[in-house]
This record gives sequence, structure tokens and C-alpha cells, in this order.
Amino acid sequence: MMLTLEKVGLAIGSGPDTRTLLEDISLQVGPGESLGLVGESGSGKSMTLRSILRTLPDGSTSSGTVRYRDKDITTLSREELRRFRAAEVSMISQNPLAALNPVLRVERFLIEGIQAAKPRTSAAEARKTALALLADVGIHDPERCLRSYPHQLSGGMLQRVVIAGSVARGSSLLLADEPTTALDVTTQSDVVAILNEARTDAGMAMIFVTHDLDLAAAACQRIAVMQKGRIVEAGPAQSVLGSPQHEYTQMLVASKPSLTRRASAPVPSEDGK
Repeated sequence: MMLTLEKVGLAIGSGPDTRTLLEDISLQVGPGESLGLVGESGSGKSMTLRSILRTLPDGSTSSGTVRYRDKDITTLSREELRRFRAAEVSMISQNPLAALNPVLRVERFLIEGIQAAKPRTSAAEARKTALALLADVGIHDPERCLRSYPHQLSGGMLQRVVIAGSVARGSSLLLADEPTTALDVTTQSDVVAILNEARTDAGMAMIFVTHDLDLAAAACQRIAVMQKGRIVEAGPAQSVLGSPQHEYTQMLVASKPSLTRRASAPVPSEDGK
């Protein structure tokens, strides 16, 4: 198994002021597999990803095990953790600008990422790889994109750049935290297709965080539903969304917008209001 979380917990504060952020989170993702984390805001989806990266809030306490292949991430030294983040895992956030330095060109971002993952790669080789990857993610003028600063690109193009950077690093684990939230529906579909192609071609394990159930079904093979820091239901995407068992999952599925379902008329009270 590529990634295994066993009874992961996370809390912040102490004594009566302790607030539980995650409780008893257990999940697995294998090579080439995709797992979707769904649930409302504040359910613990992003905190689960931060537990994998070990970028935990100041003053928090954690428990449980996060195992990547044969490594227990919770016991890595600072240097081992740095190497893990640089070479083994890639992160895509819902705001691609968070991954890019606004005063550096895209070229610098991609080339440095490639060389960090493969130190023996020359700048010329890294640039050639970057151009090919930008073309692969659907950017029609890769050369112009490389020369651009982040503010000169649209949100969709920036997200494609970040995806290209994730693929370029040759990471085995991809963490995507609502990567399509700010994108239009057409671009969302393109991004999901790119991620799935990269995942299957490279054998990456992917965890995809979203509040959009239909998007989760399109991007992921399995889904885990989170509520109040816990996983309340998990299984194959079609089973979880097609026949939800937990009442919270049923509520999420029932709340999806529909073009055909008619809302029931409110029942008047005895006083006619």
C-alpha cells in the first residue's frame, strides 16, 4: 500500500479548551488509486492532508500513524521530512497562486521543481521537460507560458501549471485540496481528466478533497465521507453516492441541486402562516 493512515487524531488547545480536529481517521490508498474526501467545510478534509504532510497547526497534538510505503511519517527527522515533501509527495491547493512566487516566472518554478526531484538534471533538460509537460496539460503556447509571471495567466492556466509541476517531480503521492473550486465547469472537467491521466500513467496514489459529490465521483474510485473530524462512511464511489448508508451521506446526496426534482410545498400551520 502506498499510503496508510491508522487512527490518526489531531487536537488543539489543552484542558477544557481542547478542540478535536480529527478523530480516529483510518484510510488507505494504493499505487494508481484515487480516494476522494468529501464533506462540508470544517469536516476535517484539509486537516487530514496536513497530517500527511506534517504541516500541523502550532500548539496542536497528534496521534496515530501515517505510513508512506515503509516509512512512518510521524517519526521522520526534519531532514527526512524535507526530502519526503520534495521528492515523494506533491500538493495542489485550491488557490494555485499559493504554490507560485509572484515575482518569479513560471519557468523558474518548474525548472527548480524538476531539478529538486532529479538533482542531476541540467537546466536545459529541465526546461525541455517543462515545455513537454505544459503541452501535456493542455497549454497551447508552452514557451509563452514559461516566460510568464503568475499574474499574467488565468486561473485555469495557473492550475495547469501547478499540475504540470506536480507531474514533473515524479511524485508517487498527489494531494489535491479542492483544486478546481475557482474554475469554471469546462476547465474543471479538463483538470480532472489531466489528473486521472497523470495518476494512471505514473501510478500515483491520489487523495482528492472536494465538497462537490459529482466531481468526486468523476475523479475518484473510492470516497470517504467526513463529518466533524471523523470518517462516517467509505467505499466505492458509485456505492457511496448511489446507495448511501449513513444519514449524513444521505443528507449530502439529497442536497445536490437537480433540474428535475421539484421542491415540496411548505405545509401551512394551523394559523395559516
